[in-house]
Amino acid sequence: MHKPTRVLRVALAAAPLLFASAAHAACGPADTDFSVASALPAVSISVDLDGERVLLGKRGERVPTDARLAVLDDGELMPRMWVDKVDWSAYRVGNNPARPTPTKLYFDPDGKLCRIERYRSMRGEAVLERGYTLSYGASGALTAYTEYSLSSASNPKPYFATRSACLQRDAQGQLTTFIDDGCGDPKSAGARRHFVRDDAGRLIRVIDLVSPGQPVSVQLLDAQGKPGPRYVRRANNYFVPGADTTPLAYADPPVKQRERLYPVERQTLAALPVEVAENPWRVVRIKDDVPLDDDMMSWDPDTQIVLAEGAQSTPGGAILTPAQQQAVWQAMGEHPGRVYFYADPMSRVMLLPAMPAEKWKACSDPANTAADACAG
Repeated sequence: MHKPTRVLRVALAAAPLLFASAAHAACGPADTDFSVASALPAVSISVDLDGERVLLGKRGERVPTDARLAVLDDGELMPRMWVDKVDWSAYRVGNNPARPTPTKLYFDPDGKLCRIERYRSMRGEAVLERGYTLSYGASGALTAYTEYSLSSASNPKPYFATRSACLQRDAQGQLTTFIDDGCGDPKSAGARRHFVRDDAGRLIRVIDLVSPGQPVSVQLLDAQGKPGPRYVRRANNYFVPGADTTPLAYADPPVKQRERLYPVERQTLAALPVEVAENPWRVVRIKDDVPLDDDMMSWDPDTQIVLAEGAQSTPGGAILTPAQQQAVWQAMGEHPGRVYFYADPMSRVMLLPAMPAEKWKACSDPANTAADACAG
């Protein structure tokens, strides 16, 4: 392995994120003509960035790569940006390599990665097949990147954008919105994630939208930054005649369920829909000492407290008295994930209290920085 020169070591070093010089202008904008060669010096790299790999990090750690430069891993709230974590000097190829290298990187004078080019060999020549351009904000943090691919021969433009992602930030450089694709396109209806912070800059909610104006989940965080309740808006999966399939917002059960979920509004408890009338039915609460993830134990009648029951349902459903409705509604709020409706002795669904529409609107509004936006 060739020892990096002092100039290269400076170029490959990570610049501090809190302060960035005007030289970052060399990296922008991310949306550009990719066929125009960069004026920055190229650094040839031996590793092909096609597909997922694991590369050496600057601290000796292992860094997983991805075709996306900012990745929302399962279970993680913040996107993972991996290109600035890699020790690229470990993969540097010396001058005049024996064969074309698969990757070239372009850094600005502060060490920010501005451009990635990926090549493939064709008839002994290296052809620029795809790549990325990156741009940064005043804080030095990544704000956007665009992925490009080689166009077909019939396309007048040699390269076209296949992904346009952006990481919008506030004046302090903190992430406010992540758009995985379609950034800057007014016609785009792409998914996005909003990060809501209080006046002190503390992250209090993370909101996912499938498209602008269509929120689907809200993750709350406590004062220590740990995930708290999560609210979702989905259609129920209790498919029986009379069951309303309008999407409703509700608190996601704290433990992943195998049971069908049936979020309901208060008035729905007057007559719970059933698939077959005339079967005995009941609504129960599982006792608090039964683990929420113990499906077998929760079916045992000895672990259940009956809140309402009937010898048989009617074509209009299982009819609950006003007192039974109140008892069930109260139990749903005080014992989330423990209230079940048995439409017959062999099948059940978990009853969940739906969040009022106005409360969901406030909870899922990225502009609402109130700490209690989802309370009540």
